[in-house]
Amino acid sequence: MNRDTLWGALWMAVAACCFVTMGVAARELHLSGMNTPNIMVWRSGFGLILTTVLILLTGHISQFRTQQKRGHLVRNSVHFVGQFSWFYALGYLPLVLVTSLNATVPLWGAIFALLYLKEQVTLQRAVVIALAFAGVLIVLRPGAMEIHHAAFVALIGAMGYAGAAILAKELTQQDSAMTVVFWMMLLQLPMAFSLAIWDWTWPAWTLSDAFCIIIIGSTGVLAHFAMATGLKKADISIAMPVTY
Repeated sequence: MNRDTLWGALWMAVAACCFVTMGVAARELHLSGMNTPNIMVWRSGFGLILTTVLILLTGHISQFRTQQKRGHLVRNSVHFVGQFSWFYALGYLPLVLVTSLNATVPLWGAIFALLYLKEQVTLQRAVVIALAFAGVLIVLRPGAMEIHHAAFVALIGAMGYAGAAILAKELTQQDSAMTVVFWMMLLQLPMAFSLAIWDWTWPAWTLSDAFCIIIIGSTGVLAHFAMATGLKKADISIAMPVTY
């Protein structure tokens, strides 16, 4: 394993920790009565403010600009589906089940990388993909019990995350990781608000709610910065399994 691949794996491990923390906070907001689009508005809003402040503090103003606006729009449309599905599933299923189903992201990422990025198919990677599919069947146990519709939504979320990771890897060939995160927050805020406006609910503004909103926004920024950095340094099929 070369140096870049090792650093890529470490950055992906940081992203995985952030996603788990974000999931716990989102689950708490669901339990307090906030719906999925509202959670996504606060996540993108706080994340946009935080990202803007970080770029201004570092003085890298060029990170606000990109020559890949269309690419960012496509990537964030795919990611928005994944994010919405994941948050939605957290409102209906136990956190451990959603986390287990979300662990299939590396599976879909490896498949998309083989089909879209034309990464090399090795016997080792093929075996890992087959074992991952077996893991999905073990978690869902089709035929042994009734499967909640949110479980399928969670799998759609995993596919969305994997697709967004593939597109993020392409974007980082020209843009920095911070630029990818900034445009994600900027584009997904109006997307989320367009859904939330139909059933808007203000947070209770308890200390717990405020803390969870801050956690979701900050871990969203760090997770995607770490993921974009990790994917820039390592192949998808190597970097993504680290999140498992």
